[in-house]
This record gives sequence, C-alpha cells and structure tokens, in this order.
Amino acid sequence: MSTEQLIRSWLEDRLQQAEWQSYFLIDIQVNGHRKVEVYLDGDEGITLEACRGFSRYLEGLLDEGGQLGDDYTLEVSSPGATAPLRLLRQYPKHVGRTLDIVLTTEEKVSGVLQSVQEDSIILNESIKSKGKKNEIRERVIPFPEIQTCLVKLSFK
Repeated sequence: MSTEQLIRSWLEDRLQQAEWQSYFLIDIQVNGHRKVEVYLDGDEGITLEACRGFSRYLEGLLDEGGQLGDDYTLEVSSPGATAPLRLLRQYPKHVGRTLDIVLTTEEKVSGVLQSVQEDSIILNESIKSKGKKNEIRERVIPFPEIQTCLVKLSFK
C-alpha cells in the first residue's frame, strides 16, 4: 500500500468517528518520500485546532509504522480561500457567494450560488443584454459538468 493510500485509510477511519464527521478529506499529496501534504475541510470550515488534531493523529501513526523514516514533513491544512472547490460537499457553505466556473465544455459561467442539490448546483447567472438591464437567469449545473470552480473573493 502506498503512503497516500495508507494515510487515506487512516483518515477515513478517523472521519467516521462522531467528533470528526463534520470534516472531510480534499486531497493528499506525497512529494518524494519526505513531504506529505493533507488538505481537509469541514461543513462549517476547519479550525487550526482541528488541523492540529489530525496532524498529531497522522504523525503518531506514521512514526509508529516508520513508513517515512525519521526525517519527514507533514502539513495538515485547509485548501485555502483561493483553491478551487473539488467536492460537492464543499459547495453548501458558499451559498450566496459568486462562483467562477469552467465547464467541461470549456464554457465559462459566473453567478451567485443559490443552492446545492444531490448532484448539481443552482446558480443565478447575470446575463448582459444590449441596452437593457442585466437579466438574472437561474441555471442548474450538474456537478459532473464542472471542470473547475473558484469562489470569487469579495472585500466589500
């Protein structure tokens, strides 16, 4: 089993425990054999304290198993505000925010996230019309059709 698969299985076990169920794994990156980056998020975001808890948990298992030897770096964090959304589970906490989306057809879509369904999102897209006020159109976007999605940061 690769280091990534091992860490994934440890985290899947941990994330099933009641106190950790509001968190979820976004990605694991193993760079060489000495650096491991783990990206987690939560339904309400993730705190520094929760990241520390996951880091201590993984560090204990990695040290015990010796998979990476004695000299490695482990970073556990959220993906960050500028990272693309990768899982449908990340979308609900962004309802009301503007999303910039590139579809699998390469079409670019921008609009305010209205709601999240089981396998799609509903976006209010502002359509520009010549000489007219912008029209707001509701658009359902199936999740599998989203290639990339960024939350547009607003500092208003």
